[in-house]
Amino acid sequence: MEEDLLRNIDFLKKMAVSYDSFQDDILIFEFDRSQNGAVGQVLFPAPARREALTLIGVMSGELSITIDYISYRIPAHGIVWIMPTHIMQVTEVTPDTRMWILQLGKSFMENSARRTTDDVPIISYMQLKKYPYSVFEPEEFESLYEDLQMLRNKFNTRAHLFHEEMVKIYLKVFVLDMADFFFKTRENFFTPQLTRKEELFADFLSLLAAHCKDHHMVSFYADKLCITPQYLSLILKEQSGRSASRWIQDALIVEAKRMLKMPRTTVQEVADNLHFPDQSTFGKFFKMHTGMSPLAFRRL
Repeated sequence: MEEDLLRNIDFLKKMAVSYDSFQDDILIFEFDRSQNGAVGQVLFPAPARREALTLIGVMSGELSITIDYISYRIPAHGIVWIMPTHIMQVTEVTPDTRMWILQLGKSFMENSARRTTDDVPIISYMQLKKYPYSVFEPEEFESLYEDLQMLRNKFNTRAHLFHEEMVKIYLKVFVLDMADFFFKTRENFFTPQLTRKEELFADFLSLLAAHCKDHHMVSFYADKLCITPQYLSLILKEQSGRSASRWIQDALIVEAKRMLKMPRTTVQEVADNLHFPDQSTFGKFFKMHTGMSPLAFRRL
């Protein structure tokens, strides 16, 4: 698991009222702002992309969050899902908020995908892009919370000969119950009809997550999508209100901030990893978009 994600996990442990994990790849946290008021100020305080699938369930209160720079307000009994490709930031947590977070590490998801042939209901990327959260009925939300508690209990049954498989079964129960509640009242989500522009937008976001550190030019992404740079920027403006160059710049800043918080990584190494010609060019770019130098950001 990447160093910045591990640092984030250590931080979340300190903020949580309870925490359990399985092999550092399935993590469950609970937070109660009435017991730790700082949760509202420092939980995911800056835009970031996590190398994990993250689900946040709001038990009480309200949570304000941005996903790919679009703001959402999640009420009680709401669950929000953030894919590894999404850029997210928690902007507000009301004083009465209680919530849980389930994180599935990238390596766990990749291993599970290789080892399973089960036909499990899948919500498409664009569905998650358009509808990144859902509000469940109170009894549904409580049932999912009970599933989560049973999963946590299985984390600790290490003497079981089939411990890992048992954990995966209980995780699957949680996922299937959530899918059951979700699809029963949202039948139109089974076969989403995407426009060509929506498909291109989704494909661009996938390319950006994979290549933003290496390729900074709009033309690279347009070539991959077999369209012109001008048309790509037009599509992104229509779909998100932001140009292609702005998406690339923001993705670079997110990656830069992530690396700058790694204590053993120098500014020169960040510049090299992001394929800037030199440290000076990177520093000017970073300051232009954040208002501070890389070293000043690191000291925050």
